[in-house]
Amino acid sequence: MAQFAISANTLTLMDNTYNCVGEVAPQHVETLSYLASLSKQSLQSEGLIIFPTPASVQEEDSAYLSGVHSDITLLSLQHLHDNTYSIDTGNLVGFIGRGDLKIIIQSRFATDSGDFWLHYLMHKALRFNLVNLPIAPSPVESILNLLPLLFPSYLVRALNQGLFKQYQRFYYNDTKPQGTIEVARHLKSNIPFQGKIAYHTRELSCDNPVTELIRHTIEFLRTKQHWASLLELDADVIEAVQQIELATTPNFRRGDQHAVVAANHRPCAHPLLTDYLPLQQLCLKILRHDDEGLRFSTDTEQVYGVLFDISYLWEEYLALLLQPVGFAHQSNTQQQFWSLAKNASASRLLFCPDFVFKPQFSPRSGRVPPITNLVADAKYKRYERKAPDDADVLQMIRYMYALQAQHSLLLSPASKANPLESHYDFYGYGGTLDVRFLEVPQQADSYQNFCAQMCEAEERFGATINDFLRGIALQ
Repeated sequence: MAQFAISANTLTLMDNTYNCVGEVAPQHVETLSYLASLSKQSLQSEGLIIFPTPASVQEEDSAYLSGVHSDITLLSLQHLHDNTYSIDTGNLVGFIGRGDLKIIIQSRFATDSGDFWLHYLMHKALRFNLVNLPIAPSPVESILNLLPLLFPSYLVRALNQGLFKQYQRFYYNDTKPQGTIEVARHLKSNIPFQGKIAYHTRELSCDNPVTELIRHTIEFLRTKQHWASLLELDADVIEAVQQIELATTPNFRRGDQHAVVAANHRPCAHPLLTDYLPLQQLCLKILRHDDEGLRFSTDTEQVYGVLFDISYLWEEYLALLLQPVGFAHQSNTQQQFWSLAKNASASRLLFCPDFVFKPQFSPRSGRVPPITNLVADAKYKRYERKAPDDADVLQMIRYMYALQAQHSLLLSPASKANPLESHYDFYGYGGTLDVRFLEVPQQADSYQNFCAQMCEAEERFGATINDFLRGIALQ
């Protein structure tokens, strides 16, 4: 159990760790209890920036059917004795604050030099190479420096729902009045009378405070050497940027940034364009770029912060390493789920492993599973010192049975050179389960040095996977 204490109203924890915190003040106990009661969806509704954005209701249902619950909590709190508490953290890292208490959750691979592991996963998972990004000495500032990396994916996701439209008031002075006549402005502008009438209308427009905020964020990123290339990551990002520019060009003024930020003090609410809310919050944070800027109101009880699901980043990163050797990343396919039963209506029997090795065909409308020899799952857990949880072992047996696979893999990161590589030979239909690890460097004194050591670790990991594949091929 790791020992921690609250210092200067700041509590620093590690992910996936059983933390013991002593000398907790009563007001901090209340805050911790409240944060422990919030799910991932609730945290976003409180105004936090969370990556990846919590799924929609339909996606939540699919995640439940596959056995993956996104309704996870930030932490769990248990009273030990006196004013000492245990705090069990999960896969959410970042920082979160409420009242005068700020909680910083670093990855368990963070060192005194910085949380290089989180930065590396972000750059790899988001397909953006940025070796020279300065790592701020403050954990909060270091996390805030990662926010621009989220902008392209948030922008594309929002634009996929369509351009955001709002009713705006437009002022005219012409010979074709169509709205409310403004007598005072008319007398001031049209005396002597020349046939024109001063009036205003309310029209649904794509040029509004929300799209103007996005445009100002785009222009801000263009001025930064590190982030300018984010706007040209791929064709989807380029098209999304062009749509925003086209919609806002008539009224866009660089000097209006402060007024536009002030005009977005209220969260944009739209029953259909739901992905604009996290994009709006992200833009505000990028433009303000300070801790207090996350507070979108003066309410001292408001929850604010930035959180990353590091297990998602781990899976996306693994996909980059495994795809070249023949693994298919199932979450990147259009039809992600297969069924254990022939009856397609048996929706509660759907499943989806993270990786399958060289499937012979993709899932079809009949949900027929592919025949494969190996299935793998990404697990961001501390399996270098203990055997996998029973639930994870049973999950892999389920995958093997459904896919008629003879072998399975659990893939996890490790901080030690010789982790415990568990192995299982199953009864019944047979099959094996093995645990393999990617070693995360712990001795890097700079981010550049960490990246160099990670390249070596990736080569060793690739050799380990290739040796495993050759081993099962000879059986």
